[in-house]
Amino acid sequence: MSTPAKNAVVVPDGPLPMLPPAIWESKEVRDAVAAESPGAVVAIARKAHGLRQDELGTLAGFSQSAISRLEAGSNIAYDMRVLRTLQRLLGIPAHLLGLTDRTVPMRSGEARSLGAVGLDGVAKDLVVGMEGKALMALCASAVFGTTDGNGVMASDAVSQLLVLRRIVNDAHNWRGTGALMPAVRNMYDFIDVLRRNARGDVRRRLLGTGAMYAEFYGWLHEEIGDLRGAGLWTSRALEQGQAADDRDVVAYCYVRMSQLAEVDGDDDRVIGLARAAQRETGLSPLVRAMALRQEARGLARAGQDACMPRFDLARSLVLSAERPQSDEYSIGYCFTELHVQMQRAASMVDLADHRRAINAYTDLMPRWGAICQWEQGVHTAKLAYAYAANGDVDQAVDLGFVALDLARATGSQLIVNELDKLDPWHGTPAIAELAAEVTQLR
Repeated sequence: MSTPAKNAVVVPDGPLPMLPPAIWESKEVRDAVAAESPGAVVAIARKAHGLRQDELGTLAGFSQSAISRLEAGSNIAYDMRVLRTLQRLLGIPAHLLGLTDRTVPMRSGEARSLGAVGLDGVAKDLVVGMEGKALMALCASAVFGTTDGNGVMASDAVSQLLVLRRIVNDAHNWRGTGALMPAVRNMYDFIDVLRRNARGDVRRRLLGTGAMYAEFYGWLHEEIGDLRGAGLWTSRALEQGQAADDRDVVAYCYVRMSQLAEVDGDDDRVIGLARAAQRETGLSPLVRAMALRQEARGLARAGQDACMPRFDLARSLVLSAERPQSDEYSIGYCFTELHVQMQRAASMVDLADHRRAINAYTDLMPRWGAICQWEQGVHTAKLAYAYAANGDVDQAVDLGFVALDLARATGSQLIVNELDKLDPWHGTPAIAELAAEVTQLR
């Protein structure tokens, strides 16, 4: 029998053996999970099985370069289809790759701060299922201190409702929209009843809190493609923010209206609404940065290079901003310098500077895991368009299918809308195949 060449791909004949449980308890794995780096966990498991990247790729049906990019932390490392295949093949516990379904992680401190009956006895790695009944029980507990409610609001009720708002927001980063919409609407209605029966400062704070839930509900409408519903709920949030005299809420609602105008293709309204946001006084640096970034998006869409200084200023504000040390939701709490840089790259696509956009996105790829799945999908689709416009249709197809998987995982029509922009290349069989699958998601 001949001896395999030194670099020949050797594929095991049968299933891979189970790895020792101690591997999953190792510091190396714990550090990778803490860093939210599923690619690093895959690399640890691959090496433990004695496989090279090309050998794992052959077993899993992926290229060696795909495995390399995944382990390096590129956007493919957050593709659920790829991760599930590798998880089953390598025998990795699902939760180490972030594949636990229907739940959102919550720190023990957040659980204790809710004060809900029974929560104080839950382990530190508590996860809360995002079911409507469970959330409503948490709402009642947050407001009244008991799950049945005694009609008397707790002194920190508004604070607890803001903690819940943050938990739901974090859940949305990794869950599909459809599962959250009924729960968020019920939570808004619950807060609105409280607001109508409250007086003084409590009423004003409930107005502002309700506005944050209304804005989020509008965002969920946009994500499923219901722009009319998105506009109605964003307008309601604006009105409540004005009644509460909460300038951050008001400004952010203008930013959201600007984003809706972007979907509608009205560049003048994109710019005008973003500037209206900046005219509000007393804004937090993060909200002002979000408004500047949105103005820059409008300028880029209008073909104006003046967008770049706005991105620079937004980035500077984000880097210098002090983050609130609280578990409560606040507008912009998860807004980072990376969000600014990703939109800068997207704006290079709008300016038809496709090679520069590709380079910018590529430089940012090791950090893509820090943004949520729907955003990864949108930017992956934008990058696919940049490659197609730059003449590399094969790369565009590969990225298009990655974005498609993210659209399926999240249910986001925003990703579908971006993939529709590949229409000019439908004469290419692979793009036509991609388009046929995208059509099924509309």
